Amino acid sequence: MLILSGLIVKEWFKSLIGAVVVLFLLITTADLINGFLQGKEIQRVFLEYILKMPDLMGKMLPICCLVATLFSLNKLKAHSELISILAAGFSYQKIYILIGTCASVVMAIQFYNLGFLEPAANSVKRQEIQKSRISEGRYLTRSSIEGGKFWYKSQNYFASFTYFDRKQSLLKDFEVFYFNDVHKSEKIIKSEAALFNPAGHWTLKNATEITLLDSPSFPLQISKPDLVIHLKEVPEDFGEFEADLTTLSFVKLYQFVSRLSKTGINVSEYQIILLNKVFLSFICLVFGLIPVSSIFNPNRRSSSFGKNVIQTLLITVVFWVLYSSSVAFGKAGDVSPWLATGIVPFCFFSFVVWTYFRNRKLSI
Repeated sequence: MLILSGLIVKEWFKSLIGAVVVLFLLITTADLINGFLQGKEIQRVFLEYILKMPDLMGKMLPICCLVATLFSLNKLKAHSELISILAAGFSYQKIYILIGTCASVVMAIQFYNLGFLEPAANSVKRQEIQKSRISEGRYLTRSSIEGGKFWYKSQNYFASFTYFDRKQSLLKDFEVFYFNDVHKSEKIIKSEAALFNPAGHWTLKNATEITLLDSPSFPLQISKPDLVIHLKEVPEDFGEFEADLTTLSFVKLYQFVSRLSKTGINVSEYQIILLNKVFLSFICLVFGLIPVSSIFNPNRRSSSFGKNVIQTLLITVVFWVLYSSSVAFGKAGDVSPWLATGIVPFCFFSFVVWTYFRNRKLSI
């Protein structure tokens, strides 16, 4: 049985490596040609390509698992090895478990890729490929996320906020720390929220203004229900901060979302970013198991290269269309983040379970 298991594992990983190499070459060729056609410098083209690879691998690996199972079983059928394996007493259940274990290895790689490598690449991308201050007008310096708050520095002040509501153009728990030309503190303003108004200013709700910070006397504190201030940033600029979430590793992103959820703020969009990493890893296992149902018909005539290619394309297109649609509903707030990211993978997994028990009953 160990020899038969080794044969199946060997064929599966051979097919996996072949699929990875082929897709890698196709994507590499297309991406590099596209970069050169845009007239970019050679160093810039290769830098963008390297930083883009974790994201591309995140989309490739599920397809590679699907191809690995399809073509490895097809090869075993073509040489009548699958019939021999089953005739030797190797059960259908063992084949499912074996291929599931192989796909689980790729699932772990996918999770590490999406949870840690991709954020690291995004972090480098944010540092090396930033917007030009001269060519793009308004600009926000890159933020750092600590203690569940966003921080950024402008010309003569530091500011922080907990959450930016794009629909209402509102900053939650907004604080601004002003300093003078010699970098000494001038005043601090704290508020529950900052609302952008059509006149181009920000209205701070329930604000507390602390002044005389650099004077010999005690600082003066004044509370105001509404305080209008001018900031160099407009709502469109704060979209920059959402990109910073993509630079956080899975652990740090989980901690950030957990802290933010305790404030009572709707964190659906951030939860979707987090759950995407989990379910796009889980789908590697599901894609690896979907074609295993073909072992219930081990005849070599049932296998066809063209049929396998069409099946791969069909499953891939259907999954990504459904998954992208459900995630879009989640971001719009129509469904919960768990349902938006998990319903499609679990529907595909339910199909795997259903086909296994259905074919198992028919084979008995």
